[in-house]
Amino acid sequence: MSLNSTRRIQRLGGSSLIVTLPKQWAKKLGLKVGDELMILEEGDHLKLIPSDNKAVIKAETVSIKYNGIAKIAGPKIISDCAYIHGYKKLIINVKGLDEATFSQLVKGLNENDKVENVTEGIDSLEVDLLSPQEEDSNKFIKELNSRLQDMVDIAMNEGNANNDLEKIRKEAEDISMTILRISKREGEQLDSISYGLIISLPNLVYSYLVSSNKEQINKNSQALKIVLSDLLGGIASNSGRRILNAVKIASEIKSTLKNEGSDGILISLLSIIESIGTKLICPAIVEESEVSNFREE
Repeated sequence: MSLNSTRRIQRLGGSSLIVTLPKQWAKKLGLKVGDELMILEEGDHLKLIPSDNKAVIKAETVSIKYNGIAKIAGPKIISDCAYIHGYKKLIINVKGLDEATFSQLVKGLNENDKVENVTEGIDSLEVDLLSPQEEDSNKFIKELNSRLQDMVDIAMNEGNANNDLEKIRKEAEDISMTILRISKREGEQLDSISYGLIISLPNLVYSYLVSSNKEQINKNSQALKIVLSDLLGGIASNSGRRILNAVKIASEIKSTLKNEGSDGILISLLSIIESIGTKLICPAIVEESEVSNFREE
């Protein structure tokens, strides 16, 4: 769980500086006036941790009622959402549920590989969610790229009917969810554009590979691999130049395919990458321009 917020540093007295805490954050952790916070220095940033362990546990837990949109969404989606948002525990209020619905809910939760354990209470279910052993989103972004590269290689060498494609697609999807979970928990939340890209890429690439013939895949596979590598590598390393390279290559391939009048599925995939990549590099272009203008002044 994370809350993005900007606070202004203010002066207190002659030499002290103070920063206020977001009300929403304090409320979620149950903090009140007089409570203590530990301040840890981690490289170039500070981390605030409540001294009271109960506050930490509360912040890592989300409670929902199994009705309305939650009930429509079903057990997989609600547990996936809790996982992606960085929670370690999900409490589901099941008061009033009929036996069949309750059994279906428990079964669905236990079948989700993001769920570690489900404990039944009187009117609630306590769901423990898995935690990644290594919490480094950039490493997982590189791992996602590796899985996507594997999918393209398999389709090139063995054809798109290979069962390993579906297996790797699932692995890539799991990695993408882990990336989002880590970015939420560590307070380095991906922007909405990167968020949508990370969660969509495994299925977009998979759809292209299973819908195209081997000749089409072999013809454009190397260029697609470079596009994916530069796009995800640029996100992982915060490199606008690598993302720009991915955008340019995607645009060139797309133009060639349009002129040939073929491979509409790949054109659609490249159009998405081009559009998203362009939006991702905009901040880097503006920032570089602002720095340049500052130097000229």
